[in-house]
Amino acid sequence: MLGLLANQSLGQQLRDPKVNDKRPEVPLYKNPKIKESDVDWKATRLEYVVGGGASNFLGDLGGEDQPGQPFVFDLEPTMTRYAVSGGVRYFLREYQAIRGYTTYARVRGDDALTNYPNRRYRNLNFKSPIIEVAGIYELHILKPDYIHYMGANTTRVFDGNRFGAYISGGVGAFFFNPKGRLESQYFALQPLRTEGQGFPDGPDPYRRLSVSLPLGGGVYMLLNKNFTVGLDFGYRWTITDYIDDASTFFYDNQAIEARDGKLAAYFANPSVALSDVPDDFWYTENQPRGGQNNNDTYMFLQLTLSKSFTPSITNRKFKQSKKMKAPSYNKKKLKLFKRERKTRTYNNKRIKKSKRKFKAPKLDFGKKRKKKKGSISF
Repeated sequence: MLGLLANQSLGQQLRDPKVNDKRPEVPLYKNPKIKESDVDWKATRLEYVVGGGASNFLGDLGGEDQPGQPFVFDLEPTMTRYAVSGGVRYFLREYQAIRGYTTYARVRGDDALTNYPNRRYRNLNFKSPIIEVAGIYELHILKPDYIHYMGANTTRVFDGNRFGAYISGGVGAFFFNPKGRLESQYFALQPLRTEGQGFPDGPDPYRRLSVSLPLGGGVYMLLNKNFTVGLDFGYRWTITDYIDDASTFFYDNQAIEARDGKLAAYFANPSVALSDVPDDFWYTENQPRGGQNNNDTYMFLQLTLSKSFTPSITNRKFKQSKKMKAPSYNKKKLKLFKRERKTRTYNNKRIKKSKRKFKAPKLDFGKKRKKKKGSISF
């Protein structure tokens, strides 16, 4: 019985090696250590941004079946056109950035699309390009979270949240050039002075270069390889009411025709082309041609794509770090260094050759005297 119990205890010890293992356990990490840093945002502070989407115009032409309303309450969806943009975003602080942006867009308006009588029988229409250069400040409310591994500072990983959001505001300058349609042709309206610009009792001529005040915001999502896709909305207030060439009052149409011709007279009052105008008095001298109390505005809604040219961000656990480059030396110094190394080692052929020809030194010093014949030596 004693032998059987001894065999059982020995077998249990063999099966469970921890019985006699008194060494301390070494902690093993399944994943590399993670290093969090407060300045990681500086690695991706410079981004290049492109965008494309829709544009629309809010002014005196077209709109809803009612008198003109401010903001989006007078929006005509069928007049939506396109907009393309490109620029650079630079983060000043972790949640604050500035963006330089250039945008090209098209806007349109047409009284034929509304059923409100005073606007419909006015019969004005226009189209115009918008070329805008703007500086925009962004305040990021939410940013994606990312971290990187200890010992691999070029590798970053997502840590839960990939989404971001911001609000923006700034100032810009833009160029516009309204053109009106007559049959199938379009004519620039600013040179025609359709509201009597230039007459002593008329308004001053307007410029086709003006100032915009962008205000908006957006959301975005971080992708692999430092790509970010987002949706950006921008509303532009302006300091001009002439994007659609309509702002103040009708001027004497005969005076415009006498000075600038029949084409200018037609675009000053296109209602003359309609035969069913309810009341011609609506479009006579000193009657409202536009709403001068509210300036024109326009807006963009764009899908954006940005790229940060920095070490890539990945969602992998880790990746192999790049090999370190060998240090560069001056070629002349490197040759001298190699020569010195050769002279100090016995691998040199000259030293080997001298070793083979080694001879024992002569131990007799001075010249030997020759003995003369017949001399007597003592």
